Amino acid sequence: MDWIDTPESSNLARFGYEPTTLILTVEFKNGGTYNYYDVPSVLFEEMKNTPSKGGFLAQRIKGTYRYARA
Repeated sequence: MDWIDTPESSNLARFGYEPTTLILTVEFKNGGTYNYYDVPSVLFEEMKNTPSKGGFLAQRIKGTYRYARA
């Protein structure tokens, strides 16, 4: 998995995506890491290109996709 660092984000440290399993992994600056399951690759592409990664996660991923602490 390739990681995308997010130094501009106040909340996210980095995130990555595994296209074969559709798992989006998000590492938060507070140290927590979470896997979000069954996330379509198009959402990962949108997240890479959005100016607010944390806002995108809150609006488009959280509350929609299953997750678990990694």
